[in-house]
Amino acid sequence: MTESVMVLIPLLITFLSVLQLSTGVMARTVSNNIVQGRVAQLAIVGNASSSGYSNSNSNSNSNQSTPGSLQSVQIDLPGGGSLTLGTQLIHNPAVSPLLPSGDNFLATGIAVNE
Repeated sequence: MTESVMVLIPLLITFLSVLQLSTGVMARTVSNNIVQGRVAQLAIVGNASSSGYSNSNSNSNSNQSTPGSLQSVQIDLPGGGSLTLGTQLIHNPAVSPLLPSGDNFLATGIAVNE
């Protein structure tokens, strides 16, 4: 009985650690694709403001962004069109004790509107 527990606990920790790493990589990829899609949609639809450098959010400080809110900046290009940059703070919950507070990262998207 003791040997099975001595094998089972490290095996369970290894399994949960690999699960945390693989779901973390997949979640980051999916989140980056979602943010890129939202920024591309924002560039296609356009912003109400037509100045050379405008923010879609009135208090857009990237250090104070909350999870789920897209912070975007639209920059007019000299030859016409605009460049839209968007960032979003993402929080993924923890799956294993490897990252007890979960995975926090900043996803970025770039789109050019001609």
